[in-house]
Amino acid sequence: GYPIERGLMNLHLHYKLQGSKLQGKNDVVIDQLKLGEKTDSDKAADIPLELGLALLTNSKGVIDLKVPVSGNIDDPAFSLGSVIAGAFINVLTKAITAPFSILAGLVDSEEDLQRLTFASGSAQLNDANRAKLAQLNEALNQRPGLSLLVSGSLNLTADRVRLQKDTVKAQLVDAGLPREELDSKGPAWEKAIAKRYQALPVKLADQAEPTAREQYLHIASSIDISDQQMIELSEQRAIAAKSYLINELGMAVDRAVVGKSDLDAKSNLFSGVSLGIDN
Repeated sequence: GYPIERGLMNLHLHYKLQGSKLQGKNDVVIDQLKLGEKTDSDKAADIPLELGLALLTNSKGVIDLKVPVSGNIDDPAFSLGSVIAGAFINVLTKAITAPFSILAGLVDSEEDLQRLTFASGSAQLNDANRAKLAQLNEALNQRPGLSLLVSGSLNLTADRVRLQKDTVKAQLVDAGLPREELDSKGPAWEKAIAKRYQALPVKLADQAEPTAREQYLHIASSIDISDQQMIELSEQRAIAAKSYLINELGMAVDRAVVGKSDLDAKSNLFSGVSLGIDN
């Protein structure tokens, strides 16, 4: 679906025919490939070709591929051209469908570079996240035609509960409870919790004397966390990842775009950041 405006292709080919079985190896190096404007063609592959090429093109503008081919020459539908074209399409499709596997391979990483996991209710990067972002940045330095889509993600239940608990803690500190009492959950904490529990309009049903922890959890569950607060948490996670890439790792600003956050359960499966690839 694209004309080739320019480029230099070097081939090292090795083919072996045993009976009717063809086995071939294609070592292909394409230098400074430039495509023209997209055209309509009934022979065009239905894949995002430009993305596939960007995943395979290194920082010097070179694509270096090992493309195996095979076929049966007795097959009436056999065509060497279609066999080779099909092999190339398979290489491109594999890159497009698993871009982060390609990127991880560039830096010899076995990590899932597509996801960053955050603690519930938090937008703070941990050491594991920083290490992943460093690997991803190193890989993207080898693929200058690619950019990142950075999207915050939520565990809708766990993140909301954590924000409720954090709100209770903040209220207790604002009311004068020393932080050491908050951390140790000592007598002063229990007294503060009991006071807040008694002020609630709705108590725990069928529990005349709930424990301090039960009172605390009931207080937390009564805290209203708005959808906007949840969305802000998601956005803060994405911003934290992008900021680290740009400010600490030196990535160009226009190579990382923050995606819009929402509360759709299908797109919020974990607490963290989900990364996507674009060209």
